[in-house]
Amino acid sequence: MPDKIATDPGAKVVENLVDRILNFILNPITARITVVRKCNENVENLKSEIERLKDEKKLVENYKADVGRKGEVIDDTVQTWLTKAEEFIEAAEERVGVGDEFAKKECFFRLCPNSIPRYKLSKEAEKSSSDIVRHLEQARGFGPLPLSHAPPPQRVVASVSYAPPSQQDVAALVEGFEEFRSRMDVLKQIMEAVRNPIVNKIGVYGTSGVGKTMLVKMVKGKAKQDSLFTVVVMATVTKDRDLKSIQEDIARDLGMDRISFREDTDRQVADLIKAKLMEERKFLVILDDVWDTEIDFKKFGIPSASEMKQAMEKKREESSSRQEDMLCKILLTSRFHNVLSGMMGEKDQVFEVHKLRDDEAWHLFKKVVGSNVESSNFQPTAKKIVEKCIGLPVAIVSVGEAMKGKAQQFEWDDALAELKRPSSDGISAAVYKPIELNYNNLKEGKLKQIFILCSLLSRNSSIDDLLKCGMGLDLFQVNTIEETRAKVLRLVSHLKRSSLLVDGNSSLQFDLHDQIREVALSIAFRDRIGLALVDDVARRKLQDRKALEKLKWISLSNGDIELPANGLQCPQLTFFNLSNKAQSQAVPLEFFREADGLEVLCLTKIDFKSTPSSIPFIPMNLHSLLLDQCVFKVEDLGAIVGNLENLEVLSLAGCYIEQLPREMEKLTKLKLLDVSDCTNLKLIPRQVLARLSKLEELKMGNSFDQWDGVEGGNAGLAELAELRMLTALEVRIPNFQETLFLENLERFKIFIGIVSNPWPRWDPRHNYSWHSYSWSSSFESSKMMKLKLKGASIKSNDSVKKLLKKTEELYLEGLNGVESLLEELDDEGFQHLKCLHVQNAPDIRHIFNPAGRLLPSRAFPILEVLTLFNLENMEKICHGLTGAAPFKVLRKITVYGCHQSKNLFSFSMAGQLPLQEITVRDCSNIEEIIDDVEEQGNGNDIVEESEVCKLGGSLRSLTLDNLPKLISFFNSGNCSGISLFNDKVQ
Repeated sequence: MPDKIATDPGAKVVENLVDRILNFILNPITARITVVRKCNENVENLKSEIERLKDEKKLVENYKADVGRKGEVIDDTVQTWLTKAEEFIEAAEERVGVGDEFAKKECFFRLCPNSIPRYKLSKEAEKSSSDIVRHLEQARGFGPLPLSHAPPPQRVVASVSYAPPSQQDVAALVEGFEEFRSRMDVLKQIMEAVRNPIVNKIGVYGTSGVGKTMLVKMVKGKAKQDSLFTVVVMATVTKDRDLKSIQEDIARDLGMDRISFREDTDRQVADLIKAKLMEERKFLVILDDVWDTEIDFKKFGIPSASEMKQAMEKKREESSSRQEDMLCKILLTSRFHNVLSGMMGEKDQVFEVHKLRDDEAWHLFKKVVGSNVESSNFQPTAKKIVEKCIGLPVAIVSVGEAMKGKAQQFEWDDALAELKRPSSDGISAAVYKPIELNYNNLKEGKLKQIFILCSLLSRNSSIDDLLKCGMGLDLFQVNTIEETRAKVLRLVSHLKRSSLLVDGNSSLQFDLHDQIREVALSIAFRDRIGLALVDDVARRKLQDRKALEKLKWISLSNGDIELPANGLQCPQLTFFNLSNKAQSQAVPLEFFREADGLEVLCLTKIDFKSTPSSIPFIPMNLHSLLLDQCVFKVEDLGAIVGNLENLEVLSLAGCYIEQLPREMEKLTKLKLLDVSDCTNLKLIPRQVLARLSKLEELKMGNSFDQWDGVEGGNAGLAELAELRMLTALEVRIPNFQETLFLENLERFKIFIGIVSNPWPRWDPRHNYSWHSYSWSSSFESSKMMKLKLKGASIKSNDSVKKLLKKTEELYLEGLNGVESLLEELDDEGFQHLKCLHVQNAPDIRHIFNPAGRLLPSRAFPILEVLTLFNLENMEKICHGLTGAAPFKVLRKITVYGCHQSKNLFSFSMAGQLPLQEITVRDCSNIEEIIDDVEEQGNGNDIVEESEVCKLGGSLRSLTLDNLPKLISFFNSGNCSGISLFNDKVQ
């Protein structure tokens, strides 16, 4: 019988099943018992690792002292390693002390100690030992080896914790930067000067196209990476750029969107910039492409060294506590050494950027054109082509782009022959010919026209400028403005890929290198396409009557030329641009008499009130008329537009005008109207807008908002609803109760309930809330709404609710009586929202409450940025959430003045967030950033490896300020000891 049972297959199955069940039950228990039994062993091992780390720490400290005595600059990774070592030692010794206490208790009572605390201690000791071993490994690169060979540890700087690119990957800071020896050597010298406290001004010079701008952008990136300054700003000067544009660059880097460049004088803007820089205390200002030694830094808003010193002494007198030194450094680039040397003090330094060495030039060329050129039959010809570029990166990249995909020997021979020919206009052939070759390689004719138009507009311009002018010239040949915008973006992107254009200050701007623009303008005049007045050579060309007769495009941007009284003798002219530095240029009476074929007219900063009027002779066939920042009488503007029945684009951006003329209602073919930044505009006659039946884009940002005002004589919002073809709108509406039916919008910026300029331009204590009221946006979304509700309900306005479903960027203020944000906005979730800013809503308790029918995954599926300001009664961001988080791609969260919140996230939610930046300020009850109540609610204080939060894998910046009750970053109620980060956060 026993034999039968043993051979019974069913019995065997049962036996295997029992074994599996026992293993499933007993193995974890056995593993935990083993961990408990090894507690003393793990603690003793930790003691040994602590002593090893102490010894290594002394060696590294000695190495640091030796480097300092040699006057060399030590890499930040060394100090970071020492700081981290001290933290490891302190935390580990605390755990060892706990272990000793357990040993004493065991010996005294002769009893088995509590297994759960011993399990936890054993695991912590084991992990601490592993952490120390890894930290010891990181020190191997120190000492006689170059510091760059050391594995880079995580950086911890003041209140900011981030993981920047490694020292080996500095090129990642600036796209296109190559780590050539000729560049890295001078970069190292510049960075040493930047760090040197006795150096005030630093100069960088070299021939045009050698890569100065790229190098100082790298300096900017490294200065930010190493936290050398609280702010780093950069502006391009050039020889023909006006002061306001330079100030605008600086203000943009400072985040000063509240400045009105249309209204404020140069002095007022400079004072605002100066106040902001002084508050920053430590700053670096980079001025690129300087041509004049007589630069007045005060006009840019840059304080002098003496002003910085006085401010520092005053602050020290006002406060008994030690005040950190103030520091102002200025970095200048120029083509000319004498320009820089004339501005330098005794202790300031100037560095030259040399051309690339032969091997570096060949490496850059291969990177652009493809490495297969190395083994090709035409490699000798390719090397001769590179030699013709004489080590100038701008030339090497241009010719490389032109030769991409060329696989025939004759193509390379032809290119070399072209590079050997002399150039014109005094531009070096080494620069002119490669750029010309790249230009000729543009297969699509429209691309060449767009490129030339870009060079005529300015060195740096915008997609909007290109669209407005290109539409009038019919360069895009598409039906709608939305299709036109898409085509413009494609063409500009193509030119960027060809390295003829580069990125500007935003995604909607583009830039031309100085040398590329010079070549483009030379080609334009040679081919009888266009002329731009940028220097004396161009001014002489303006006197060439035979050439002018064939020109199609002319751009005069300096504003210091006397326009011919007999007007433009250019019968083929279709595009004319006159841009002044100040509103003083006179336009002769009959200037446009002979320009019947003109299709695009751009006049910037013309005072039509005080200069002789050329209005009667404005060509009637114009398709685009741009009169930005001009000054008018309403009757003059009426006379200009009254006869332009073919006009498709009218731009009055930044104009000083109090009302629009009734004659505008005749513009029945108008597709785009831009009256943004017309801050004095108070009257638009009724039905003028409604009669613009073809209008597709209306821009009224930071402008008119007196809807249905002036005793009923003003335009009403209902007129906008009559514009059936409208797809893009920027508008400000003072009253939320207004009805607005605009369901076809593809792009919009709509302010409701926010009146003009009620807030101070700049408050250094609360500068984080500027962007809530600024018309501009650093997020650069195409669908933005800013709503100041004043107690009104969003649910009461169907138009707003429908637009919210499309919105990408949303700012909310005044949600009175609303406890849960999502329930008030929309219970179906926001599928397109990327940025959410909520402020001054005293009743909000939660942003998301899953009590409704909405699944968390549908709430904010693509939200990237979340800002919560002054929500004084908000208890939690998400209430009662135990499963999937409503934010799957959230990368930045900012919280200010939320005084009822004790934490930001639950443990389960934090583990799902790819956060890169966390900022928490002025929250009086915050105790920890991550709360573990939900995970630890069952009373089990044992944390498995799988429960470790992965937040640290993406986190780059952490700022915690004025949080008086903060205990830790993650606070487990059963943890012994307190630390900012514990082993639950990697």
